[in-house]
This record gives sequence, structure tokens and C-alpha cells, in this order.
Amino acid sequence: MSKTDKYISEIKLDFYEVVSGWINFRIIVGDFVYEESFSCVFDPIIDLKNWLEALCTNVQQTSLTFFNEIKNIKFDILRFNNDWDYFNISETCEEEIFVETTVDRKQLVKAFYEGINNLSKSEKYNPKEWEFFYYKEILSKNLNIKEDQLLSYLKKLKRKELIEVFYDANPICEVQSFDEKEMEESKKPMKMTISKDYDNWDEKSKEKFIVDVLNTKVCGFDGVKLSEFKSEIIEKYLYG
Repeated sequence: MSKTDKYISEIKLDFYEVVSGWINFRIIVGDFVYEESFSCVFDPIIDLKNWLEALCTNVQQTSLTFFNEIKNIKFDILRFNNDWDYFNISETCEEEIFVETTVDRKQLVKAFYEGINNLSKSEKYNPKEWEFFYYKEILSKNLNIKEDQLLSYLKKLKRKELIEVFYDANPICEVQSFDEKEMEESKKPMKMTISKDYDNWDEKSKEKFIVDVLNTKVCGFDGVKLSEFKSEIIEKYLYG
């Protein structure tokens, strides 16, 4: 545990890995390192932004609680005086304290805010390991067509062409053998099922079907887009 009574501790954040729906990071206080993770299943990113925004309004006390799929973790700030705050990290049910220290509020806000935003721009961040995507986003990129023009383009395609376009956007395969030597060859493409009489549908029915697909999530992870972490409130507080 890191604990100080009189001196302000600098908080450092190291968001070092994003993999399979997890953001793994370290909170560094002096020589003490606390390891934690955010799970996309219980995504706390927007709650984290709201917590930081609350800190920017000079509230005396505010907490962020999130579930890391093992424990309920709480980040808590309590105003002590005009110069520094108490910062605690604890497990809410067992009341176990992992970090207890004094901090400069603005420095802590900056560490979290810039940590997430720098992560989103770094090479270590692959959005597909955290964020959700819609078919329309991937198709727009694959086909080099603006999203508002996709419907018009896709309505012109025949059923078989549409199946292939949708598969390219979300290439899911069924593995029929888990033997390491046979696994790759045993993969069977799982293509979208589209009615065999699709080519005879009227324009309205085709349009409804395609729009429904375009607005369907295709990524296996449900984390919010880190671009949504931007905040005018926080940036005004930090940078004037």
C-alpha cells in the first residue's frame, strides 16, 4: 500500500495492453504499482469520464465504482484542503484498501484523461480488441463508400453478391476440428443466411433488410469507442 500523510504523490497511469475485451493498466504511486483492468462486459469508460468531470467541478467527495469481473473496485476522492485530496482505491464488499495516498486533483485528472486518450492513438490499441462496430462502419471502409451511400449501393447487388459483401465485413468461421494440425483447414465459413427469393423482393423489403443489417453490431466486444472519452469540461479544467 502506498500511503502519505503530508506530501502529495504523483499519480502515473500506464495503459499497457488492450486484448480480447480488456484494458489492462497500472497505477503507479512512487515505487508502488497497482494492477487493474477494465472489462468491456461492464465497460466503465463513460463512468470514468463522468467521474473526472465531477472532479473538475471541485466537489468535495466523489467515487467511481466498477466491476472488473472479479471484484467491485472503487476509486474515491475526498477533498482535504485547497491544495490536495485523499485518493483511495478499494474493494467495496470486503472493504480492502489497495491504495491510499494524497494527490493533486488536477494532476490525477490529467493522468487518467491523457492516459486514455493517448492509448486510443497508440500502436498498442487495436479498436477491434475493445470497441463494438456496426456493419455500416466496416462496409464503408471496405467498399470505400460513405455510410449515407451504402444503402443505394447494396440495393443493387444480387443475393449472392450481398452474402459475400456481408461476409467480408464479418468473416466468421466454424471450426470443425480442434486438433492443432487440422484446425486451420477445418474452418468453415459461416455466411449470412439470406432468403433464396431475395432477388424477387420489392424495393421496400430489400431496403428494410439491408438497413437492419447495416445497424447490426459485428464485433465480438462491447466496449465504448474511446473517441467518446473526449470532454470539453475536462479540457477546460486542465488546459484553461
